[in-house]
Amino acid sequence: MPRSAPTGAYRELMDLTAADGNPVSHAQLERWHLRGLLPDTDRDFLGGCHGTRTSYPQEVKDLARALARRHRPGRLLDDTVLLAFFCDSARIPELPLKLALVRTYFPDRERHRGEVARIMNAVPDDPGSERDIYYDWAEARAVLEAEEGGMVIKKMRANLRRRPDLARASREEVDGRLLGVLTHLNSPRLPEEDLDLMRDLEAAIDFDSEDFSLARLAVWEYAATAHAGQMGRFGETNAEERFDTLRYTPLDELHRLRDEVVTGMQETWRRATGGHQGALAIDTVPMARSAARALAEWTTARKAHPEGSSYADVHFNDSLLDLARATAIAWLLNRADRGRAATPPADRAGEGRSAFIARTTGATGRRRRTR
Repeated sequence: MPRSAPTGAYRELMDLTAADGNPVSHAQLERWHLRGLLPDTDRDFLGGCHGTRTSYPQEVKDLARALARRHRPGRLLDDTVLLAFFCDSARIPELPLKLALVRTYFPDRERHRGEVARIMNAVPDDPGSERDIYYDWAEARAVLEAEEGGMVIKKMRANLRRRPDLARASREEVDGRLLGVLTHLNSPRLPEEDLDLMRDLEAAIDFDSEDFSLARLAVWEYAATAHAGQMGRFGETNAEERFDTLRYTPLDELHRLRDEVVTGMQETWRRATGGHQGALAIDTVPMARSAARALAEWTTARKAHPEGSSYADVHFNDSLLDLARATAIAWLLNRADRGRAATPPADRAGEGRSAFIARTTGATGRRRRTR
């Protein structure tokens, strides 16, 4: 059956998007309409024998232009929606927006939780000790994160080698220390009394480095988000509760929470790059999906913090500042160690064989896991 000619409203949208350099077809507009992104047209009666004219209000025209700007052949529609929502502050209709958030957040969350449970179940019970389910869960999450690797893990591993005792350590030794850091960031609280662990944590986060990079941002974002959960009121939720919370969050509230998430990401980027790289562009699919997962998570997680708390304040101001406070002594000790390591070898005379071995191999002998 031949496709009907574009209506006056569709023709106007096609002309607008083409003028922007992002032309879309009549068929694409129809697909957006069927998915609930474009509403039915308004019909204006011209009076007399002049008939009617179909048109869209200005907000729909702006929405179509934003969608066209982010549309690419073969790109998932959910990704186009998320890019328009986070990059252009587009007024996405409620149903397609929430569907995009749900399909981005929940499958990834459930896959991650399933993998963590698999790792936990593979560890045999120790009949001689009392099982700490929260520690076991945190350790399993740490193992999974280390296995999956990625920018955060690679950067934290490299940062740990800033410690003189790990500079020439084996990969196994460094990964053992990294696993300790990840485990305690995933635990209900930081063990601030464990100075060895806090020194590893300080080195892994690397607050005072002059390396302004996306990898540094990723580490800070990971640490800040993990520690924000430790600062909030401890509680447990399940997927159904999180789904209902997102489902019943009003559309205007989602737009406000989106602005909080974007502000938080921009603030962290500004700090991580020293303000030298301009604003963070959330114009790639991975960045938009990351922002979507943060938004979906925050709709529930904000309940664990004082009423009125914003995402930016909790995650990328309060959390980073508290991490800096918690690691202040560790920073001083690590800095002193790096200073001694930079001293010419002649000034190290008499340090002793055992001290030399410990310093150059990272053989500390401390227990990583504590109960």
